[in-house]
Amino acid sequence: MNTKQSKLMFFFLALIFTALSEAAAKVEYCSTAAIDKVPGCYDSLKLAAENDYRWLRKDCCKVVYSFPHHCLLPVMNRRHKDINFFKKICVNVHGPI
Repeated sequence: MNTKQSKLMFFFLALIFTALSEAAAKVEYCSTAAIDKVPGCYDSLKLAAENDYRWLRKDCCKVVYSFPHHCLLPVMNRRHKDINFFKKICVNVHGPI
């Protein structure tokens, strides 16, 4: 590999790395402020992420539906779920809200 090829390869690797970094930086996390205002809601969402829907109440689902965009909600041990995951669970448990 000559010098010109090496520079070109370095340029493309830097370009790919920059694009991946920007994509990763655009990940948005959900604010839990509204969820925390409903007693037991955050805990019930964490349980719902593990397929336990017993404690998921309709008032909690109303808060979940108040998120107008995609964001990630931290649930357990550095795991995050898209808020739409919880919206689908709420529809299945309580019907359309």
